[in-house]
Amino acid sequence: MKRFCEKIYLEMTPPTEEDNRSDRQRLLDALSAQGYADAHLPLHALQGLHTACLAGEYRVTAALVCREPGWEIASIEPGDARAQHYGLAADYGSTTIVMQLVDMNSGAVLAQASEPNGQGIYGSDILTRITYTLQSEDHMQDMQRATVESFNRLLDRLTEESGVSARSCPALIVSGNTTMIHFLLKLNAWTVFASPFAPVSTDPGWFWGSELGMDFPGLVYIIPSASNYIGGDIVSGLLVLNLHKQEEIGLFFDIGTNGELVIGNRDWLLAGAGAAGPALEGYISRFGMRAQPGAIDTVRIDTVRDFFNNIKGLIGDRKIDYLVVNHMEPDHSGSIPEIVRAYPELKIIGNAQTVGMIKGFYHIDDPDRFLTIKDGEEVSLGDMTLRFYLTPMVHWPETMMTYVPERKTLFSGDAFGCFGALCGAVVDTEMTTDLYFPEMHRYYANIVGKYGMHVQRALKKLAGVEFDYICSTHGPVWHDRIAEV
Repeated sequence: MKRFCEKIYLEMTPPTEEDNRSDRQRLLDALSAQGYADAHLPLHALQGLHTACLAGEYRVTAALVCREPGWEIASIEPGDARAQHYGLAADYGSTTIVMQLVDMNSGAVLAQASEPNGQGIYGSDILTRITYTLQSEDHMQDMQRATVESFNRLLDRLTEESGVSARSCPALIVSGNTTMIHFLLKLNAWTVFASPFAPVSTDPGWFWGSELGMDFPGLVYIIPSASNYIGGDIVSGLLVLNLHKQEEIGLFFDIGTNGELVIGNRDWLLAGAGAAGPALEGYISRFGMRAQPGAIDTVRIDTVRDFFNNIKGLIGDRKIDYLVVNHMEPDHSGSIPEIVRAYPELKIIGNAQTVGMIKGFYHIDDPDRFLTIKDGEEVSLGDMTLRFYLTPMVHWPETMMTYVPERKTLFSGDAFGCFGALCGAVVDTEMTTDLYFPEMHRYYANIVGKYGMHVQRALKKLAGVEFDYICSTHGPVWHDRIAEV
């Protein structure tokens, strides 16, 4: 703890005509005499140096933060301020951020505060937040600003609770998963999620709080991550437990928005990670909740056997020429590898985003396998035509719709969808559909509504297209009640 951040008391000789070294040189010489020859004085500390020297009659305390291979002088205070030596630590979670104010002399936690992660307004799950930042530079700035504002509120709360100015601390250590760190640094978080899973940075290091837009003048150190899904939160836990130094095999399990598990000892470590529930609840789980008993509503294991039986019932032993992928969310696309194995000659039709996701999700990377289309492009099937409308962010970045003009049929992906099982019938003319309309409103509000601007663009793109059937991936096939839909 003392090596990470230290306060050094210095008694310097005031300048004279015979010794007119600058205040800066006088400070650096005094630090060098105490073994800190490689200290660096940044501008903000330099600007306060002379005032501190005059107030303390050239007796000052320098707050040093270890920034390998040297030291950063975070602040200069008049007199001997070694007794008031504090630091900050933050657990930067996807759902909640917790910050502690620590007495660096004793190691005691003086105050602790928690705050919901402000990013939540841009998506309750991480994937929605990532896709939000992909839309524009402004959206990436929104996510970073929401993060910083959460940190600033925690600094205010710690100051109020402890009576110690949290912003006067020389250092803040931040531990978080790799995606959260990318949001904080305004880096492209899609690199964490998509193949080849090479983040922009796993060890970003040190930044002044002002560089990150924080109302905090000290240094911010970001705990490095081990990989895209084994973040600094897990690395910091391992450091505390010393699992990597133990002879006996140990197990470390961190369960939160995501779940990470590390097993091993000083000779080897094996790690794994996955969504623990809250990462997706409220997104694909109808009754999602967090941090409450009973968050799991249903567990179901599906196979593609029935799907293939249905296909064979329609086409027999004939081959499939094309597989059109309108949407890559795994609840829709999970059978793609099985389909490719069953029909090895088929071509996959999708846009550039789709092709990239298929390569990342399912490691299908043969370029001859794909037919990459653009907005408005058509593919002829002989007596039928497939026309493609790209509708990004309704509600994933790769989403598109496929229209068959000869049948006036739109395959709309998640658009025009609703919650609720079909109970046997498929087309709206074969069932009572009144119960589905409230579920359509709820579906739109929870799944698609946050992308209203993109929905409007999609509707404008479809203006003038005649529909006899709308085939959504959720809910009935609409025919009789299309106008209401």
